[in-house]
Amino acid sequence: MRVGIANSLLVEQVRNTAAWLWDTPSAASLVALFDAADEPDARAGPGAEPALDDLAGVRTLRLRLAAHYATVATFVPTDVDAHIRHHHWMAIDDANAFAAARACIDEAAGRDATLVSARVTDGVSGHDGEWFSVRAGALGRALSLGLADEAAALAARIDAELDREERLFAAAVARDAPARTTLALATALAHNLGDLSRVVDAWPKTLAAHVYRARFSRLGHADADQRRPAFVLAGDLNKEIMAHENHRFLALRKPRALRGSRALLLPVGPWFDDWGEQIGRSAMLDDGDRAEVVGALIELHLSSPRQQGCLRALAGIHRATRGGLASYVVDLPARLRKEALRGHIREALDVSREHFEARIEKRLRACSGYASARRSIPRSTGSRSTQAVPSARRIARA
Repeated sequence: MRVGIANSLLVEQVRNTAAWLWDTPSAASLVALFDAADEPDARAGPGAEPALDDLAGVRTLRLRLAAHYATVATFVPTDVDAHIRHHHWMAIDDANAFAAARACIDEAAGRDATLVSARVTDGVSGHDGEWFSVRAGALGRALSLGLADEAAALAARIDAELDREERLFAAAVARDAPARTTLALATALAHNLGDLSRVVDAWPKTLAAHVYRARFSRLGHADADQRRPAFVLAGDLNKEIMAHENHRFLALRKPRALRGSRALLLPVGPWFDDWGEQIGRSAMLDDGDRAEVVGALIELHLSSPRQQGCLRALAGIHRATRGGLASYVVDLPARLRKEALRGHIREALDVSREHFEARIEKRLRACSGYASARRSIPRSTGSRSTQAVPSARRIARA
C-alpha cells in the first residue's frame, strides 16, 4: 500500500516554512534526518509515494513525525496529520514493525518543542497534543491487532503525559499564576485533550477499545466518564476567554518573510504586543515585508473582530515604528487602507500593553469557577496512570 506525499516533496515543504532549521546548530540531528530523505527512492522512481507495507514504512513514519514536529507551530504546517494518526498504523500488521513504529513516536515526542515553537508554557505546548493523537491512533491499532504489551505501553505514555500536564496546570491555578501563564496552559490543555479525544472516539466499538475510550475521551468536559477537575477548568477557561484568540491565523501564511527565522514564530495569543514590536524592529524584515504583515493582521481583524491578538500585534508594530502604523498605509491594498487607522484598530493603538494585560488578569479572576477551583484543585494531583488499566491478558481476550 502506498499513501501520502513523497518523502522528497515533504522535505521541500519543511524547507519552505522552516528553512532556518538548516542554520540552527541544535537542530543538526533533525536536519540530518531530512537531508537523508531528500532523495527519491530509486526503486520506486522520482516523486513516487512511499510504501507502507514493510519496515520502509516505519522509516517514512519517522520522517513524517519529524516534519510534523518541525512545522506544526509554524505559519505553514505540513499536512500529514491523517497519515501519522491513522493510515500508517492501519498499514502495519507485523508486531516487530509495530514496535519500531512506536519507538518513532517516542523519539519525536522526546524532542524539545521550544526549538520549533514559540507557544511553550511551563514545558507544555500543542506539540504534546499532537503526540497524544499519534499515540492514540497507534493504541487503537494495537488493540485491533491484539498487541497487548504494545497497547499497555502506549496507554502508559498517554497517562504519564496527562498526569504531567494536570500537575502543571493545577500548580499554576493554586499559586494564582499570572493570567498569561494560566490561560496559555489552559489553551494548550484544551487543545491537547481535544486531539486525544477525537482520535479515541473514532476507534472501533470493541470491548478493549471501550475500556480506554472511557479513560481518555472528553477529559476537558464536565460529562467525562472519568472527570478530572483541573482539565474541566482548563476547558472552561479556554472556552470563556481564549477560544477566539488561537485560531490558525491563515492570513499570516501570505507574508513569506515571516518564515525566515525561529524568532518570528507566533506566540500564544492574545499576547502579541512583543511579537508586534519585534516585527517593527527586526533587521530580517524590510518595510515592504512589514506592510504585508500589517495587511494580513488587518485581514485577521476583519474576519474575526472579537480576536484581540491581532490588534495587540498592530499596537506593537505601531509603537516600534517611527511614524507609527500610518507609515505602512500607503503600501496596503486599497480595500484595507481605510480600515488601518479607525474603529477597533484605532482604539487598540491607544491601549498600552500593561493596561491590556491588566484587563486579561481581571477577566481571568472574574471567570465563573476560577476562584472556587483555586480552593478545590490540589497543587499536586494524584497519578491516574494505574487506574482502570486492563491487564495484557484481558486485552488479548477482548
